[in-house]
Amino acid sequence: MKCSVCSNEIKAKYCSNCGQYYNDRRINFTAFLGDLFDGVFSLEKSFLQNIRIGLTQPQTLVLNYWKGFRKFYYSPGKFLTIASLFLVLHYSITNDFLGIVVTSNISSQFVILFTNILLLTLLSFLLYIRFKKNLYEHLVLNIYNVSLWIIVFFPISLILSLTVNNNRTEQYFYVLYHTLVVIWNSKAFKLTKTKRFLFVIINLLMLYGTLGLLVYKYGEF
Repeated sequence: MKCSVCSNEIKAKYCSNCGQYYNDRRINFTAFLGDLFDGVFSLEKSFLQNIRIGLTQPQTLVLNYWKGFRKFYYSPGKFLTIASLFLVLHYSITNDFLGIVVTSNISSQFVILFTNILLLTLLSFLLYIRFKKNLYEHLVLNIYNVSLWIIVFFPISLILSLTVNNNRTEQYFYVLYHTLVVIWNSKAFKLTKTKRFLFVIINLLMLYGTLGLLVYKYGEF
């Protein structure tokens, strides 16, 4: 069998020249479903590996991208795409995520998502300004962390939505969600434990103070 890309002879599952994967099995339901999940959700070893790295070594993903390295770890765009797909799936089952209800249309969830990302980006840029990272670098940081924790909280939120009839209980988890995002943001910078604690508290106060003003001005957000 010759590779369809580079015409190199394939002796195993991958082309030794260009790396294209080859599977000689005929397409059936199992193969189709596997390719669908692989292509759309990337639910494969690399996906789980990226989530593990994001949870245990949050600075690794961000610093690697900041330093110009690409392709080995997922890009912030890929994390955001996967998180968005999980949100779409979530809202197709229930109309709230961690107690934040979306009653109008599917675009509202993305307004909330991108508002959170932009607000967290601006606040981290102001709070960590002495580290001399520009606004786009903070945007990368927050896309990674907001998306990571949406993916992690997806099953938690779904279970709560289907079993708990109290939005207030779910919203406690929304505070926990934001807290973890803010903590993970701080891990991208070299800080002492005391400074990290103070920066996290200040960041949360800034975040919920701003969200409170938005709710006061525009009503339910």
